[in-house]
Amino acid sequence: MATASITSIGSDDPLQYLLRPPRNESPADRSIRLRKEAEAKRRSDQIDEEIKAARENHKKKKTSEIRLLLLGQSSSGKSTLQKQFQLLYAPSTLDLERTSWQPVVYINLVKSIRTILEALEFEYDNDNDAEDLLPIPPISPPSPTQNLPSSSKGKAKDDTPPSPISNPSTPAPDSPAWSQQLATLRLRLLPVLSMEEILARKIGRGVQVAPGKEEVFVRNGWQGVRHLLKQKERAANPADAALLRDLEQRARTNSSTSALVTPTSTTTSEYQYHVEERDEMIKQVAKLLAASKEDVENLWKHQSVKTLIKKRRLRLEESSLFFLDNLDRIARTDYSPSDDDILRARIRTMGVSEHLFEVPTGTNQKVINWRLYDVGGARGQRPSWVPYFEDANAIIFLAPISAFDQYLEEDGKTNRVDDSLQLFTLICSNPLLKNVHLVLFLNKTDVLKKKLAMGIKVKKYITSYGDRPNEYGAVSAYFVAHFKQVHRKNNVDAKRELYTHLTSVVDTKTTRNIIMNVRDAIFRVHLKESSML
Repeated sequence: MATASITSIGSDDPLQYLLRPPRNESPADRSIRLRKEAEAKRRSDQIDEEIKAARENHKKKKTSEIRLLLLGQSSSGKSTLQKQFQLLYAPSTLDLERTSWQPVVYINLVKSIRTILEALEFEYDNDNDAEDLLPIPPISPPSPTQNLPSSSKGKAKDDTPPSPISNPSTPAPDSPAWSQQLATLRLRLLPVLSMEEILARKIGRGVQVAPGKEEVFVRNGWQGVRHLLKQKERAANPADAALLRDLEQRARTNSSTSALVTPTSTTTSEYQYHVEERDEMIKQVAKLLAASKEDVENLWKHQSVKTLIKKRRLRLEESSLFFLDNLDRIARTDYSPSDDDILRARIRTMGVSEHLFEVPTGTNQKVINWRLYDVGGARGQRPSWVPYFEDANAIIFLAPISAFDQYLEEDGKTNRVDDSLQLFTLICSNPLLKNVHLVLFLNKTDVLKKKLAMGIKVKKYITSYGDRPNEYGAVSAYFVAHFKQVHRKNNVDAKRELYTHLTSVVDTKTTRNIIMNVRDAIFRVHLKESSML
């Protein structure tokens, strides 16, 4: 009987049947019910309008700004490229952060000193003959021997222990005199080495990247919390004041969990105290480094170091050579990092750092916001890239082709160029990135040229290179062809082009021209997709 009564209503919507008004509804109850239904419909329509407006705003935002991802393995040059964007489109922000980079330069220099001393200890304090030692895994390139600083001719003061100085008549490595020189240098440089841990705590936090190896990582906004109060006092015009407010907000929302001060958790007076404390620490390091400059120079000029570099037994990052060669300028009590220092200062990124730039189009000088994302490139951090894929307009993928003789820290069996090729394959084949403008930077060509000039053979590490000439032109063309082949075979959109550039992103002039060319290409694609062209 119940089924028959439902059918008799003639409604195709069971929900409507359940919500039907009572049979004996009074006029007063009916009036109340209708008012409630009207209010519910009004609220429902309001929610629909808000959802529609949110969609329109999201669509408008996507067409009014460009989202650019910098992708690539660790130490590929992503953060350096981000700094080049900053130099070109927001130089005032780099000026505000300049003092923040001073301890980073110091820790890069101290790490270089420690690396040299450890290499010397391994080579010359062992009973084994150096020639019989097991081969050391491929390393970052040293400068050619002829470019190393000449031997010092200075004399130690009478009231201080003699500073060991290398000279052309330096005895053989196994002689007591050489060993005594190195031992004395190591002892005199202990105070400098002790500053590494203190600097690391002030900059960021340590994370183990490989068995027995720990690196200092920082999170987005670490520069903004430094010297913010002093800069606020000097922000006389509204533009600078607005810029500082943006930096402060970045510091509040993205501050590191290290010893850096979080403004939201401290009062202004406490924050001021920590800033002054940090300034004092930097001054003390500067004084110590200035006092130890002669010892660092003597270590860097010592014949033993030249020998290790010539034999490629010394592991130095690309930036280390730059800072050691500029020691006379850096080891001054009034030192302030230059643009080149900031570009070459090495600090690892934890997670994803977001940067906003106002970029002119180049044609009618209309400004469009570029939201640039600099990501951590270590294997363990790569899953954090995916949430940024969906809204991305463009990707610059950086592959350091100078790393053909190096291996991943996380996996000592994986060649770094092979890892870049595998990673680039995943980017090209990812359906989420089907409509993304793709730019490839085959980076660190300056380092590649130095390695080839030193006689390092590509075919020793990449057997498929075969008997091709071990010259820059042939080697670079080989890598270009391989990456283009990966794109051609794995590209999810056959019509999508790949824009390839051979780069050295520490070269400001050349990189600036490349960025402007990339900017124009991305703008054309963006305007076309936005139906504005």
